[in-house]
Amino acid sequence: MRMRSVVTAGAAVLALTAVSGCGGDEGGGESTAAGGGGYGQSAGSGGRLMDTDTKGRPSAATMADIEAFVSARTTCTDLHMKDKDYDDEDDPEAESTGKLWGIRERAVCWDAQRNGVRLMSVDDMKSFQTQVRKRGSGGYLVGKDFVVTGGPTTRADLRGSGLLALVCDPETRIPSGYTKEKGLVDGCTLTDFVS
Repeated sequence: MRMRSVVTAGAAVLALTAVSGCGGDEGGGESTAAGGGGYGQSAGSGGRLMDTDTKGRPSAATMADIEAFVSARTTCTDLHMKDKDYDDEDDPEAESTGKLWGIRERAVCWDAQRNGVRLMSVDDMKSFQTQVRKRGSGGYLVGKDFVVTGGPTTRADLRGSGLLALVCDPETRIPSGYTKEKGLVDGCTLTDFVS
């Protein structure tokens, strides 16, 4: 009798595993063999761009939520709010909080090597992508309503987190097998290829 219960339980587990393995990534966030998120159309299956679908990308409503998301995956210490980047103090079109870039809040923290990590809460992602397209790529990793940028260690640690790299430079080539999603602005692509 006990053996029949074990066999029945095993069959139930196998059935649940088979069912949960079907249907793509509608639950959002599952990782793929290509190394990131499983969002959009894989370039390996034809490489065509899909319309942007932010449904599965991570969301963070507040700066504390963004900090928690980043800190769970990499080092982000000594968070402090910033209106502008030190390098762009006199540039009126520099990435800053305000309407031009669509950024609501902007903060900086530090990685383990004391490199700056910028966290941005974005109200208008189309405005943000428009400015990146005008000024060239800036190593931005994009969520549903926030953006992170940092050095190589931070970018490597955030690979596979569901954030997608925003690429607006036509010279940048995305290898086959990686996600390519059409950005909100012509000439921009979102990809899980994080270099």
